Amino acid sequence: MFVLPSLPSLARTAAFGGFIVIGSAFYFKSRIQDGIKHSDYYRESLHILRSHRGVAYLMGEPIKDGRLDLGDTSNNFCSGKEAKFQVPVKGTKQSGTLYLWASRSSYDENWSVDRLELGLKDDPGRRVLLRDSSKMHVNE
Repeated sequence: MFVLPSLPSLARTAAFGGFIVIGSAFYFKSRIQDGIKHSDYYRESLHILRSHRGVAYLMGEPIKDGRLDLGDTSNNFCSGKEAKFQVPVKGTKQSGTLYLWASRSSYDENWSVDRLELGLKDDPGRRVLLRDSSKMHVNE
């Protein structure tokens, strides 16, 4: 004869399962964030941002990056050949968003940071252009 488990036993099992699922989701989200933050294009973008003298004056040093909104897949994505991210950044004076675009022509090539823009929270209608690779090429 089959005996049904008690309601408190089912509740404990469901709660335990829920904690495992939620914990796993946070773990994998954190791993994805870390993978993006360790990518060449991300590190180069932050290096360009932090080494720009005007940005240091506007935002204040040190400039730190925040957590990416991975749920916003139209503004934060990497297809393997193209990457586009909106990185929250914060200095001692103010905060903003670093907009970055990177690409590579094939999977075995290095990434190139194509464009970087900085939007400041205090002036949402404007962006500071930090890099535009289309203007970096010399026509021969």
